[in-house]
Amino acid sequence: MDLRLATAQDCESLSRLAMEFRNHLERAKPTDVQFQASIARLLVSEDAEFYLASMEGIAIGYVLQRFRFSMWAAGIEATLEDLFVSPGHRQAGIGKRLIEFALVRAREKGCVTICLDTNENNTASTKIYTGLGFEALSKRWKGRQIFYRRQLASEE
Repeated sequence: MDLRLATAQDCESLSRLAMEFRNHLERAKPTDVQFQASIARLLVSEDAEFYLASMEGIAIGYVLQRFRFSMWAAGIEATLEDLFVSPGHRQAGIGKRLIEFALVRAREKGCVTICLDTNENNTASTKIYTGLGFEALSKRWKGRQIFYRRQLASEE
């Protein structure tokens, strides 16, 4: 398996994987065209990186990691926005290797913290994250951190 930082030439492969992820989640949006445009934009963004896992030249998984300054961390914080491995390649350690790659990249970029969210019923990803030292409990508030989102734009 090959793990590497994705480039603009990987837009089609990343789009295919993101659409596979969307379909796995049984969602209709974003559309294929929206994914392609978003991924192309993120690939040239200074605050985002995609990491690509491939076997024999075929993309089988990815991570999207974002970077921003956080006043709460008093430094750069990395956010794991997406982790996806094609169903036929799961349970082989690929997700874990992608996250380990993301951790190395975050350290190289000088990040002081890294965060993510996942569904608490997603036991496979929870196992990966806790195994790599991520915690779901806030020491300050003594409870689970829960990520909320509110849609502002039309759902059309």
